[in-house]
Parts: sequence; structure tokens; C-alpha cells
Amino acid sequence: MLTSSVITVLVYCTVSGFALRNVEGTKPILQKTIEALFMDRTETIYPGTCKVFVSSMKQAKMCKKEPSLPKIIQRAKNQAIKACNDTFQFDRWNCSLYFNKPRKSIFKKIYRETAFVYALMSASMTHGISRGCASGELARCSCLGRSKNSSWETKDCGDDFKYGKRLTKNFFDMKHAGTDQIGEILKQDINIGMDSIGEQLKEVCKCHGFSGSCTTKTCWRRLGPFNSAMGLLKKHYHHAVKKKFVNFTTKRAITLKVRRKMQKERKNLVYLQKTPNLCVSTKGRVCKDRHNCATLCCGRGYSVAKKFVSTKCKCKMVDCCAVKCETCVEEIETFRCK
Repeated sequence: MLTSSVITVLVYCTVSGFALRNVEGTKPILQKTIEALFMDRTETIYPGTCKVFVSSMKQAKMCKKEPSLPKIIQRAKNQAIKACNDTFQFDRWNCSLYFNKPRKSIFKKIYRETAFVYALMSASMTHGISRGCASGELARCSCLGRSKNSSWETKDCGDDFKYGKRLTKNFFDMKHAGTDQIGEILKQDINIGMDSIGEQLKEVCKCHGFSGSCTTKTCWRRLGPFNSAMGLLKKHYHHAVKKKFVNFTTKRAITLKVRRKMQKERKNLVYLQKTPNLCVSTKGRVCKDRHNCATLCCGRGYSVAKKFVSTKCKCKMVDCCAVKCETCVEEIETFRCK
């Protein structure tokens, strides 16, 4: 009797575990890719052609067609995580993977931070691929050719934002991200990130001619450094809109009425769940200054420490080609949350 019960429990656990793996396996490629890229902070090389993470069959084919794509993805991943850490180092959420203790993954639900990470990773991918086109790393996109207008010559051979956006969407498999509310929200957050990169496009021109004249001008479109887009992305983070979850199962497509309402609000990041209280996780954190401590430390107060820092100063040229500097010692204050 006892043996039979044990066998029944084991069978049930095995079936439940198998069912759980099947459910997890049904998560769209979009979600799995973003989570894999942001959660993995290592330089591990995974099996398959994409190398940066365990990719889908479609992604593996794309990496095979573009041998330089894995390198660009790795660079985009590192770029996004570094920019996130630098931008949020003095905020209550400092780009960490978990909230408080017991630890809750930021991907457990769609928090404001989750929405931001989706925008961040898509922006970095788009930026990296667009730059890869201009540098010649990617073989399937190249200079679009030249067009002449009287004495002006325009060369559209800069950062190919359109191709970067298209390839990023294709790599994340946006078409199969889901037609439910969660799928629509995540796709909107992805688009916000990509469009933030597009807003950084500027036309750069170079003049050609005798004695500095500008008889012929070569122009191309150039993206700014990725950090130039972080200000806009952080603004989207602070102005993100919380939506009420429509009462239906996530397997069911949203109604036409709900879809039209969502399409009217495409300019904001969207999230569904309120961020947990982050004050517990700020204990011991370093503040930027006293004013920052007032927010970061959640009213618990802060400690002040003084230290001396040596820097080179009063540098001047000596004997034509040598630079001689003095050493200056400066006393600075550091602030840490209690």
C-alpha cells in the first residue's frame, strides 16, 4: 500500500515537472532572448552558431548567414548592461536582476523595470546592427549607393538604422510574440527602445574641393554613441504608464476594442505590475551626494566618510617635449546609506 502511494507521488511529480518544462518551453522567443541576454553577465560561449546564448533554430540560421552577428550581439549585450549600470547606479533600482529579499526576478512579472529592460536591449541591438552595417562587419547590408544633385554629391553609406530595426525585430521574432495583452505590451516596449535610437540619427557631411572650398559634399547619416540615447530611455522609464490587466487568460487574443485603445498610446513604455518597495535593497549603498542620499536612503539617514585622493595637477610643458605635473591631494567626502 505504502509502495503504491510512493510510486503514485513519484509519477505525479515527474509528470508535473515535465508539464512545467513544457509550459516554460512555450514562452515566446522574444521573452526568452531578452531574459537570456540581460540575466547572463558572463562571457560564456554557448553551443550553436549564435554563441552568446542558447538560440532558437531561426536565430541559429540568422547567425549562420551573418557570421559577425554573434560578435555584434555580445557587444550589444555588454553595452546595454554597462549603460544601465552607469545610468542607474544612484537610483533605488540599480539595474539589478532581482528585487529585495526573498529575491524576486524582475522578469517574474511586467514591472516598470521589466519594460525598461525590453526597451534597453532592443535599443542596444538596433544600435549595434546599424553600426555594423556602416563598418562593413555585416555582409548583408552595405552602402545604399550615391545620388547626385547638381554640384552636391550625397553618399548614403552611414549607420543603416532601418536595417538595424528590421533585423532586430526579425531576430526577436516579433511576429510570434503573442496577440494577448502581454505580447502587445512587450512589443510596444521593444518598439519604444528601437525608436529611441532612431531619434539620435544625424546627417554628417564632409566638404571636398581645392583650398578648402566646398564644391562637392559627401553626406551620410550617423548615430550618436549609445549613451546619448540613455537619457531618452530613462525619461521613458520615469514616464512609463501602468495598465490594468484585462480579465482574460493570456492564451486568448485581445479584443479589437482593446487593441485600438492600446494603439493610441504607443509613445510610452507600458507595464502591468507595481514595483516592490526597493528601500530594503538600498542599505549600504553609496550615494552621489547629500541630496541623492535623501532619496536613495529612504529616510534612514546616511554616514559620511572622508578620504584623500591624489591627482596630477598644474601640468606644464618643459624643454619642448616633456610634460611635468605636480601631485595635488584633495579631501573628498563619501556618503553611504544606513
